[in-house]
Amino acid sequence: MRKKMVDRSSLPIGARVLVLFAAAFVYPRDAAPQKTPPELRENQPAETVFKNIQALKGMRAGDLQGAMSFIASSLNVDCDHCHVQDFSKDERKEKLRAREMIRMVRQINEESFAGKNTVNCFTCHQGHAEPMALAPIVPPPPRATEAAAGKPAGPPLPSVGEVLGRYVLALGGQEALDRVKSRILKTVRLDGGNSGSVTMIFQKGPGRVLRSRESPGYSLWVGSNGTHAWAEDSLKSYWGLLNTFEQHAILRDAEMYQGSRLESQYSSVKVKAAEKLQDEDTYVVSGTSPEGTSEDFYFSVETGLLLGRHIEEQTVFGAFQVRADFEDYREIGGVKMPFVVKWSSPGGAWGTRTSFKVLDVQQNENIPDEKFEGPPSKSR
Repeated sequence: MRKKMVDRSSLPIGARVLVLFAAAFVYPRDAAPQKTPPELRENQPAETVFKNIQALKGMRAGDLQGAMSFIASSLNVDCDHCHVQDFSKDERKEKLRAREMIRMVRQINEESFAGKNTVNCFTCHQGHAEPMALAPIVPPPPRATEAAAGKPAGPPLPSVGEVLGRYVLALGGQEALDRVKSRILKTVRLDGGNSGSVTMIFQKGPGRVLRSRESPGYSLWVGSNGTHAWAEDSLKSYWGLLNTFEQHAILRDAEMYQGSRLESQYSSVKVKAAEKLQDEDTYVVSGTSPEGTSEDFYFSVETGLLLGRHIEEQTVFGAFQVRADFEDYREIGGVKMPFVVKWSSPGGAWGTRTSFKVLDVQQNENIPDEKFEGPPSKSR
């Protein structure tokens, strides 16, 4: 029987499904000695932070978790598909085979697609541990009739300013939003797992945020002081490394309301479509974040509120998508906010956040700036 080191349900993003096929990083106890400050580990080559890195030498340590999440979702598998408890050991043939597959895919892309990530794990596996050799038999799509083909596309789409203006009004208006200078959220997992784990989110403009997840035996802190993001856990282990997806997520957490940076900081912003999201009509506003993620925002045609946010993160193998659905909007101090946030990803194998519900909200509390500079031992 495997020895359980920490409660996986309280670990940071991706920890429960971190599948390391070819590069074999290690469990926290086997991490390479930390000779650089923790906040710099994510920028080091993966082989200097983890043991037995082979096929992915030279990759940033902070990019490793995203790469493994991409593979996990592409094959719909978990960590133990390739790993034993000591992740650095090469005891399973699947792990050795995966190294060969990574090299094969890279060679194909280099020789046939000018180095672009055109072919990847999902190209052949499509959510199965074994590659799909035959195309499935499915009914052909219905052919459009001549009448449908000549039918007008519908009413013109509104402008970005109109959609975002309605959103601000639906939340309570710009004046009400501007009055919120800080916020403290107390949240719990939506699925009820690990009842002893509570996540506190501290927000303070401009751009300062702290996400503190604490439970018996394990705690994780991720934050940003507005210019520098950081992460650390109570074990001072791998799980406290600020991986790229977590870094992007904490910057989104700093938004005093979802999508507040869209008009001022995103590039190539446009209203690209009118689509259904969970049977509700929405306007889809797309853009590229300052971090480089491609995102779609789904605003309700009826209420103006933001119902969903689709995010494409880039990995060394290709894009990895996650989605947040926002529900149960309630008014707090004249401003509406969602009290339920559901995260989903391909196969349910990985998500940048665990779905949660808000238990308590405090606004305009006095939060000292030092709280956002580092974990409790450093910020006091």
